[in-house]
Amino acid sequence: MARDKEETKARILAAVGKLLAESGFKSLGVNAIAREAGVDKVLIYRYFGGLPSLLRCFAQEGGYWIAPEELIGDESAVEAETLADWMTYLLLGFLSDLKERPITQEILRWELLEGNELTHELANVRDQLGLASLRFLEQKGSFPQDKDIPAIGAVLIAGVVYLILRTKVSNTFMGIDFSSSTGWQRIEAALESIIQSTIQD
Repeated sequence: MARDKEETKARILAAVGKLLAESGFKSLGVNAIAREAGVDKVLIYRYFGGLPSLLRCFAQEGGYWIAPEELIGDESAVEAETLADWMTYLLLGFLSDLKERPITQEILRWELLEGNELTHELANVRDQLGLASLRFLEQKGSFPQDKDIPAIGAVLIAGVVYLILRTKVSNTFMGIDFSSSTGWQRIEAALESIIQSTIQD
């Protein structure tokens, strides 16, 4: 019975991701999700309590966004000594991970067009995961008092997200070709250079 419940929940979460990627938030509803998952809509309320809480669960468990522990991985295997090293490691890991999440990319594109309470649910989960990453960085080195690390991180993350989303409509930006690995290697090198030159332990 418990296994059936978990399988049903997984189908529901997968249906949320599929519908969001295909149609965005305006058409997302309990009935549509139930049809896509092939379940009675009563189960959505029973297992998740309603659409907002289902969205929160999807953001946390549905493979939508990388969790801090996944991003960090095995700390002992990371060659990082300074705060700048760790920040570079996390940002490059985030870039690499988001490139491999096409459904997340589609959801983010829709989110830019359709701001509502459902998009806020996903944004809140992303913010909490981002803050968890900042807390991890604080353990690796004191934030310089003259540097606003959260703001610097926000600008760099926003740049990464924009470039990844933009490749859907164009392979080039500022003369950089993102259809080749060389283009992304240039961006990775630029991110590392910005962090290392801006943040001094």
